[in-house]
Amino acid sequence: MKKKKIVYIAQSAGGVAEYLYMFLKNIKNEYYENILIVSQDYKKQLERFKPYTTNIYIVPMIREVKLKEDIGAIIKIKKLLKQIKPDVTYLHSSKAGAIGRIALAFNFKTKILYNAHGWYFNAQISNKKKKMYALIEKILAIKTDKIINISKNEYESALKNKIASPKKMCIIENGIDFTKFVDCERRRIETRKKYNIKENDIVIGVVGRISEQKDPITSTKAFNSIHNKFSNTKMMFVGDGDLRQKITEYARQNNTENDIIITSWVENVETYIPAFDIAILPSKWEGFGLALIEYMACHKPIVASNIGGITNIIKNNENGFLIEPGNIDDLTNKIEELINNKKIQKKFIKNNDNTMKKYDIKNVVKKHEELFDNL
Repeated sequence: MKKKKIVYIAQSAGGVAEYLYMFLKNIKNEYYENILIVSQDYKKQLERFKPYTTNIYIVPMIREVKLKEDIGAIIKIKKLLKQIKPDVTYLHSSKAGAIGRIALAFNFKTKILYNAHGWYFNAQISNKKKKMYALIEKILAIKTDKIINISKNEYESALKNKIASPKKMCIIENGIDFTKFVDCERRRIETRKKYNIKENDIVIGVVGRISEQKDPITSTKAFNSIHNKFSNTKMMFVGDGDLRQKITEYARQNNTENDIIITSWVENVETYIPAFDIAILPSKWEGFGLALIEYMACHKPIVASNIGGITNIIKNNENGFLIEPGNIDDLTNKIEELINNKKIQKKFIKNNDNTMKKYDIKNVVKKHEELFDNL
């Protein structure tokens, strides 16, 4: 049987890269020929993708809208797709979604799938920009066979903004590879030893890009208040990003530079999360919040923002605390409550042991395979 040729196009790394890696690792390669077209941000990760792909192509793509660079990316991708002739082209995140669909605008027979991984018109931007990005998505949806939403919230938001008809859209929630999250106690000991974290230290951790979306400033300010009350607390950022310098400077000004840990980019978050005692995700906007499932897999009590796809996963006071985005006092109080109340910690962890079961990457892949075959 001839394999279906599928091209995956992605610009942003971070969570999207992790999603693609888990996806490609678990898809049935005997049925599909998987090809990647990715930005320069993926260069350091190519080796881990190679066993699960036929070819990987690097095309310079940037997050910002820059006409010259974007046109160059469109031309290069168009040439590649003419050469490859895929059966399905699967676009990931807003920038790749726009560039890819413009490149595919004419003379292509490929089926087009698009996953925004969180609608950008839900970000904290001006109403004018929200309307503009929603209009762009609506226009590009015309040249799309199926739009995949990563949460119920994202799907409802797309309908509200009239991005496409219900027939053209579906919901396939994110998932993780649970087989990676094993031997947590050993990993906890090793990671804490690596960063000189004492046994009685309380680590408040967050996984994600140190950028505006994840609101690391609120996390750092909340930690500063907590550290004034609990001197044995540490803050761990598993990731990197453009706000790193601001975090470092704030820590220096408040004499907590020895208590805030920034790991930089890592490919194995499953070795770092076990070192946490409390896991947070105080994002300003979030399509899904994959880190939440990773926290659950490592049995960590959670505090997260009451926004977007997070609300489809976390129910306040049932399996975590929800806070208002950007509310430093709210985040501080909820973390302190978890520090002081082991009973609530155990309740959240127990409830999440049941919640996380449906977020298995195998389920995500199976639904996609059905989608590929039915297009």
